[in-house]
Amino acid sequence: MKKKYMITIFVIAIICILAIGYAAFTSQLNITGTSTITSSWDIKITSVTVKSVVGNAKKEIEPVISGTSATFKTTLESPGDSMTYEVTVTNNGSVDAKVGSIEMTDSSNPAIVFSTNGINQNDLLKSKESQTFEVTVAYSDSVTTQPDNLSATLAIKLNYVQNS
Repeated sequence: MKKKYMITIFVIAIICILAIGYAAFTSQLNITGTSTITSSWDIKITSVTVKSVVGNAKKEIEPVISGTSATFKTTLESPGDSMTYEVTVTNNGSVDAKVGSIEMTDSSNPAIVFSTNGINQNDLLKSKESQTFEVTVAYSDSVTTQPDNLSATLAIKLNYVQNS
């Protein structure tokens, strides 16, 4: 009987030791803190200037700039006339960006050709840097008769995304 009593006490002692050990090793971990985003996103067209004029092309009004969009109104008299604008885009933010897409309005007039040169999708624009490119509005050389529609509103919009 003494042996059974000793075994029972031994088993109870082992269970108590295991319970105390388990309690000692289980604890609640609390992690607290705050985080702040300090980056800024500030990309916009900062200037549009006339780079070259061919023929009798004239700037009807100053290009209208709004963020990363610009609208052009140019007077063209005859086939071959064109006006090329130099557009500057500046990244004043702290995040590098790249051109996600370039949206250009369709000239609802087949006689007017609207094109860009010097900017492409995925072009990188680093923080605190600028990029220049050209926008050309031209009266198509292939026009043989006076079109019915004599005007078109032409606009370009640059859609930038964060460079990963």
